Amino acid sequence: METREDVDAWFGEHGWFPGRDAAERVPAIVAEITEECRRAGYPLEPFAAATDFLAEHAGLRLTLDARREEYLHFTPALVWHSTPGDIAELSRNLGIRLFPVGYDSSEGSPLLVDARGRFFYQHHTGDYYMGADKYEAMIALAHAPMPDAEDHFV
Repeated sequence: METREDVDAWFGEHGWFPGRDAAERVPAIVAEITEECRRAGYPLEPFAAATDFLAEHAGLRLTLDARREEYLHFTPALVWHSTPGDIAELSRNLGIRLFPVGYDSSEGSPLLVDARGRFFYQHHTGDYYMGADKYEAMIALAHAPMPDAEDHFV
């Protein structure tokens, strides 16, 4: 995957299309993930960059590796007990709010958006910067390794 058109084609293979509207799903998704984080002691507040992304992409499941049944889900989930605290720590280090918009099912790694619309990926090997928008993020995911998130710390 090299271009915006490649990203759109990949998304399109999995149900996305220009103008896709899943906005009716967003309030329930946001309420569930914010409540889970609040109960874990790390409250989150949604913001436009996250809810706008979810309004267009919520519920999509993109194939990463069909043979191994690995997918990129655009529905936030807290796969690991440590995820809320990890998100809060990365948010503090970046000096900006983050919100989960999906996860990689192969390892439960959350995909995060910051208030400026940048994407980050949390993996057991570290925190990574994916890109300034969904296109850069998906191209970076296809061409791992991604740059360390610490390059963006305040």
